[in-house]
Amino acid sequence: MPDSAEDTESLLFVLYDPLGTAYKRFNPNTPVLVQGALKLAIKYECETIRARIVENLEADWPQTLAQWDARRLEATIARSEHGLRPNGKVDGLYLDDRLPEPASAIRIASDFNIPSILPAAFYNLALINTDADWDKYRANPITEGKPLRFGARTARWNILDKTDLMRLVHGQKLIAAYTRAIGTDIFGSRCPRNAKGCSNARTDCWKYLQENAPVSMDDPLDILHDCMNLHDIFTDLPCATCSSDITTLAEKKRHELWRSLPAFFNLL
Repeated sequence: MPDSAEDTESLLFVLYDPLGTAYKRFNPNTPVLVQGALKLAIKYECETIRARIVENLEADWPQTLAQWDARRLEATIARSEHGLRPNGKVDGLYLDDRLPEPASAIRIASDFNIPSILPAAFYNLALINTDADWDKYRANPITEGKPLRFGARTARWNILDKTDLMRLVHGQKLIAAYTRAIGTDIFGSRCPRNAKGCSNARTDCWKYLQENAPVSMDDPLDILHDCMNLHDIFTDLPCATCSSDITTLAEKKRHELWRSLPAFFNLL
């Protein structure tokens, strides 16, 4: 079967513009732009091209928790920059145009056996509202796409297949359960020193996090990060022993969650 014009164009694009648009860091269109090239690179056993494409895809999707935290910090800074602009754009781009798009990453990873990027991509997708569709928001930027001005994230939901969606739903349920357990696992223990007020302080901390971080409550990696840094959020903290225990437990649970993502999304 002859190669399609689209696939050939994609391959030529990679060959003659190796440092161009497709390889711009965090470009949400990268999987779409390189899919045809990757298909032909595998077909014709061009290992150098295949490896280069995979390397660039992996660079956008963390494989370690430390990498995830580095991306998280960059995204937080970018969100702050966009929040200062009346139209939500920096250099003509919304925040959503400057961060990797998870559905297309899942599609290319599933189709071409790149399992390394799937856990982070699925976790990222699990945080995006299913109504926030990439194409729909951009087709109607004034009406349906208005949330883009305020930093909304979108996904190309239509390219996911049944298996992808089943994995997503399975992972979302387990992530929600993991988040609910934080209240008991992190803040439910008794003070080992029986310090006066520790129990109330623990309860108040968890209540505050639930009430004032509704977005983070969908993101246990983020909420556990806050638990590790209570001193940056609260003035009335539990005693030093309890605060140290909370930090230690939160860090442990965070690493545990990261290691569990492949199982959560049925990727094993």
